[in-house]
Amino acid sequence: MKFLLLILLALPLAAANKREAEVDSVMAQLADNMRKPDAAALGKLLGDHLVYSHSNGRLENKQDVIDALAVKKTTVYGSVVLGKDRQIAFYDDTAVVRQETTVKLLGAEPRTLTLSILYVWSKGKKGWQLVARQATRLAEVKG
Repeated sequence: MKFLLLILLALPLAAANKREAEVDSVMAQLADNMRKPDAAALGKLLGDHLVYSHSNGRLENKQDVIDALAVKKTTVYGSVVLGKDRQIAFYDDTAVVRQETTVKLLGAEPRTLTLSILYVWSKGKKGWQLVARQATRLAEVKG
């Protein structure tokens, strides 16, 4: 009986760990696609009604992000490092993730930004997709 009780108590924890692992995986895929953009992969990761807010206040939608990274290549990342300081909360099929992220931007004005980013992921028929992102600049180093 005790064994059955332990199994029943462990099931929600296992489900939570599985969801966290899934979200960690799509976070890593997004970071990889920011460094080495692939329009098709980004199309699968980004929700159709994405609201993508940069630390400078610029807003983009799904197509804007894909264009900037993979088509027009107006935004070029040398590196994207997801920090260890991550907080995650689940609300049904929605994950709200706050994670410090350091990005190295290349191009005309190279700089490294340390950001606190709020990512909102939704799980639907297409899997986990980013539906909102809000970045707050914590630090900037030019060059």
